[in-house]
Amino acid sequence: MSVLAATNGSTPAPAAKAAGPVVNNTELVFNVDLFLLCAVAIFVLMLLPRAAVRFTHKREWVTGHFLYSATVVSLASVVRRPSKRDAILAPFATAYIPGPKKAEPSYDHEDSEKWASSTDASHTYASHADLVRKASTATARERRRQNIPTHMPGWSTMLPTLAAILRTTIRPGLTIGKGLVELTYFSVMLYAGLYKSNPFTKPIRAGFVATSQIPIVIALGTKNNVVGMLIGFGYERLNYLHRFAGRMLVLTANVHAIGYFYSWSSAGTFKTHIAKPDMQWALVALIATDMLLLLSSDLFRQKFYNSIFIPSHVISVILFLVAVCFHVPFAVPYVLVAVGFYGYDRLMRLLKSRVSMARLRPLPDLGMTRVEIPAINAGWRAGQHVRLRVLSLGMGFRGWAEAHPFTIASVSRSPSGEGLVLMCKKAGDWTNRLYELAQRADYGEANGVGSNVQVVVEGPYGGPGHAIFGSFSGAMFVAGGSGITFALAAVQDLMKKDLEFKSRVRAIELVWSVQDPAALQPLIPLFSTLLAQSRNAYANLRISVFYTRAPSSPEAVKAYRLPPGLTLSPMRPKLPGILSGVVDRSVALFSGGKERRRGGSTLTGVIVGVCGPASLGDEVRKAVAEFPAKRRKAVGGIELHEEAFGW
Repeated sequence: MSVLAATNGSTPAPAAKAAGPVVNNTELVFNVDLFLLCAVAIFVLMLLPRAAVRFTHKREWVTGHFLYSATVVSLASVVRRPSKRDAILAPFATAYIPGPKKAEPSYDHEDSEKWASSTDASHTYASHADLVRKASTATARERRRQNIPTHMPGWSTMLPTLAAILRTTIRPGLTIGKGLVELTYFSVMLYAGLYKSNPFTKPIRAGFVATSQIPIVIALGTKNNVVGMLIGFGYERLNYLHRFAGRMLVLTANVHAIGYFYSWSSAGTFKTHIAKPDMQWALVALIATDMLLLLSSDLFRQKFYNSIFIPSHVISVILFLVAVCFHVPFAVPYVLVAVGFYGYDRLMRLLKSRVSMARLRPLPDLGMTRVEIPAINAGWRAGQHVRLRVLSLGMGFRGWAEAHPFTIASVSRSPSGEGLVLMCKKAGDWTNRLYELAQRADYGEANGVGSNVQVVVEGPYGGPGHAIFGSFSGAMFVAGGSGITFALAAVQDLMKKDLEFKSRVRAIELVWSVQDPAALQPLIPLFSTLLAQSRNAYANLRISVFYTRAPSSPEAVKAYRLPPGLTLSPMRPKLPGILSGVVDRSVALFSGGKERRRGGSTLTGVIVGVCGPASLGDEVRKAVAEFPAKRRKAVGGIELHEEAFGW
């Protein structure tokens, strides 16, 4: 965000001419922008093969872009025959707290069938023989169905060592990879500002550099991010670069202004210059950029996001763009490009918005509000989120106008008809009011008053990008607290695709870490349904819940009746061992590197997804990075997908 004291050559710099050829500032900053555009193009080309593979599947053209209502065909017409042994759900067992495990025998790929039938290398203490037996239950017609997605490994799978280094955390929210991107961007800005120029004697260059970055900062700050769309990243994954680019813009604008202020003050002409109309507009632009920086600090962004951060952003940006155009004509093309990016974003947000009725249900044990929108049942991918606005005076004077992001906790085109489901954790004033509204609605429903409210849902956004979870051989999803919404959506989507013959995944592990074991109770019915469904599918599902705080009523926890495949343990999850179990279960379904059930396909690796606090993400990254290279290669690689807990 800049203020320009002059166009190139219209006003002399406050110092004598430097020796050598004069650099055309306009051409220099334009070439710098072209260089940055080429850098983005390189990333696009690197990710293009995976994007091409993704869009060879027809459903990907209509899924993950817009929400809509669709007629869902019941899975009864395509579901495979259930095995006789699993005709009904096995009787529930009481909660089981695992004790110390015995040493596990090493796994030999050549003895996979023997191992799968007789050993237990998984932390869930269930026989792997079931995995082998399931192969024989498939009919010949089912084995001929080849709707499974094509797998394209990501760069992190092909270069695991480099990926592990780039994911190393420097500080919360900043990894080595992000740091390198920021350092590269800073170096480019430094070159543009210092090439044959001195910021103390020729501050005009800094103004040109700042102005040239206006479209980049605006583009990276939009929800419908053009850069993100090209490389398959959601706006939340590029928000760090938007903030960094904005700081660089503010820095160069201030270098530009301070240089002239110093020069004018030294010459005693400050009042004369600042009285000029174009310089007054420059001062307005400078104040607007500095206010943007001040009111974008963590304090305002986290504590006063909707009350101060958003309004100040909108007002300051408008003031800045108008002022810089009146200050110098050179800025007009850059401002128009930025306005184009912003206009495109607002248009897409309007097209992505849906007005519908929602049912609110309080979940006291989870401290969440369940929002059910049955009229919207299709259009999103597992792991994506939407922005929710509740049009009710019960949300407060300003709360009805606020939009908040929540991960979708249901599967698209669900045969159950539940539609889009959100689970909103109490984490602030707005979510607390939503919970109170749900409690009143729940009470009103019990008394025949009704519990529906009108909402505006905008999205979907984010998600796995060009990766297709169903194209991997195994999947492990790790959730912390309210991050369970991401994991639930991913698991339900994989189970649904398995019944539709659209998934390669054979071993699925859901790991949930909570503080209080009482959080499990409301989800036992859903977990039981998923586990029962997996008995009649090719995919084998296991769910492990870990709690880190002593329960207020230990006897109540022991009384939980858990279905087979669901465990509850009083400890932090041992992620390396769990990941090892998922890899072993995935490899056990193959013989000589070939899949037994749908012959001809090789192992395609394990996808590991995580959504939760930063500390949990660090543990998952460490487990993936330190996994033995030989076993990683045998399973086809391990890819990590991190879902933002907050941004």
